[in-house]
Amino acid sequence: MQIAELTEDLALILPMVILVQGIIGLVAWFWLGSKGGRGARIAAWLGLVTLTLWVGSAAAFVLLHLLLFNFGSGAAVAGAAVVTAFMLLMPFGWAAVVRHHARNDTGSEPR
Repeated sequence: MQIAELTEDLALILPMVILVQGIIGLVAWFWLGSKGGRGARIAAWLGLVTLTLWVGSAAAFVLLHLLLFNFGSGAAVAGAAVVTAFMLLMPFGWAAVVRHHARNDTGSEPR
């Protein structure tokens, strides 16, 4: 299998995997979200991560092409490194946000 075929396969499969993750997150949100607690926090985190992956991927696609065609391949590589770092750290950031908003008025963690 050549690299081009593998790249095309990944370009077709990866968005579908992210879409399925989003659907699972949406179902989990409605199934567990009304009950509150840990399940609701997990569903919220999964939904936020999936949404950020979709929007972030589209924005990164446009941004990297703008960098490539306006400033060259060096700028595109640097932009790809920044986007990769953001995408790797993003789930941890959303976990911190969800955890922060899950605290009750006394500042203690809910169960």
